Amino acid sequence: MSSRGRDVAIIMPTMARRERATSLLRAIDTVISQTGARGVPLVVVNGDAGAPDLLEYLRRRPDIRLTVLEEAHLPRALRAGRALVDTPYFAVLDDDDELLPDALRARLDALEDGPDADVVVTSGFLEGRDRRKLNIVDFRDVEADPLDMLLVQHWLPPCAGLFRTEAVTADYFDDVPAYREWTYLALRLALTRRIRFVAHPTFVYRTDTPDSLSKSRAYCLGGPPAIGRMLELPLPPAIRARLRARLADDHHSASAFELDNGHYRAAWSWHLKTLAHPSGWRYLPYGVNLLLAAVGWRPGTSTT
Repeated sequence: MSSRGRDVAIIMPTMARRERATSLLRAIDTVISQTGARGVPLVVVNGDAGAPDLLEYLRRRPDIRLTVLEEAHLPRALRAGRALVDTPYFAVLDDDDELLPDALRARLDALEDGPDADVVVTSGFLEGRDRRKLNIVDFRDVEADPLDMLLVQHWLPPCAGLFRTEAVTADYFDDVPAYREWTYLALRLALTRRIRFVAHPTFVYRTDTPDSLSKSRAYCLGGPPAIGRMLELPLPPAIRARLRARLADDHHSASAFELDNGHYRAAWSWHLKTLAHPSGWRYLPYGVNLLLAAVGWRPGTSTT
């Protein structure tokens, strides 16, 4: 493969906040220090909340390409990054994660060994609460049925894949929901593209970043509309049924979140949506908690 063929654009969405500066610069360093391939950082600043001094530093660096979006919206940041890709392959890396030193070489070698593949997905380390473990040790079950296993064990965190630019075109990022982005993308890829799975660790994915979007209220309440978008895909009946059951679970989670925060009307609204699902009957007893909360009862208090 030519030297140009070993170039990989790495889309790096970030809000460029001062508290994430150290992790962002670390992530960039893991891209430009790759062995056996050349990583090209495409840093997409997601919104206007970036630290001015950090933005100025990024603008001065000749080894990255920087784009700043006016509005914070992760799917749009991914789409903007994909529009900048001009290399044969691309990948994605969040600003709190990192690539291991031979990550791109291992992924490119896997594509060379399987030239009919459009995507390579590898294993990697999940790191959080002072522990590090492999996300997937054996891909055999995933290879046998990627769609089914995706709902059991998520095999496509944002830092795990390498994509052929000509196969995973920009339109893949056109209708990505605001949350659960990589579940939606994994479903689309499994339905339409040839994926090769390689049990070779190539990344570190951090699960406990304090200000991560996945810990936000918007993320919790964004689950149901995201699954709704997934259900628009041409899924097999069994996968569709399992997603519908998960939609009921997400409606319940949203209700419980609102109840915990004292938003009883919103909690009831989500609970009614839960009960509208065939599997929602499992949450009927939870309605008692809602009724008791509405009259001000808490565990340990009397109802008389």
